[in-house]
Amino acid sequence: MERLLIALDCLPEDRRLVEYLVRILKGVPNCEFILFHILPTASPDMLKRGEVQRIERVHLERPDLAGYFWRHEDEKRMKRAFADALEVLSGAGFAEELISAEFTVESDDLADIILSKAAELDCTTIVLGRRRLSRVKEFLLGSVSSTVLRLARGTTVWVVAT
Repeated sequence: MERLLIALDCLPEDRRLVEYLVRILKGVPNCEFILFHILPTASPDMLKRGEVQRIERVHLERPDLAGYFWRHEDEKRMKRAFADALEVLSGAGFAEELISAEFTVESDDLADIILSKAAELDCTTIVLGRRRLSRVKEFLLGSVSSTVLRLARGTTVWVVAT
């Protein structure tokens, strides 16, 4: 079975990325899709008390997230992106039980997090979009997709220009 980790940015371009996958993989049996997003961290001092308490309850269920906090707006955007991707994939005939969603909170280089998650979940393929950065920004900041391509070993990487 092919297991694809789809790294989503939670931007409108994500839908085009998933629609592209559907066109390419339509009719291919035995594909498992793992939707993945990395939430940016937020300082608990900048969050409302109720929000901090809600995230602390999440920490009990997800010890790997202990100590990390994120904004509710970012989580809502992520959930919408996951729901949209699920709708596109299931609408194209892929079984919903073979589509799951995972998230983590930014704690390291984004490319390293994506590669680690793909290895942890035994993914055969990583799919991610490529944002159009200016040459200066890409030179100074690097590109997540370029870094994933450069560091990936034993895993296929699809970079979709969205």
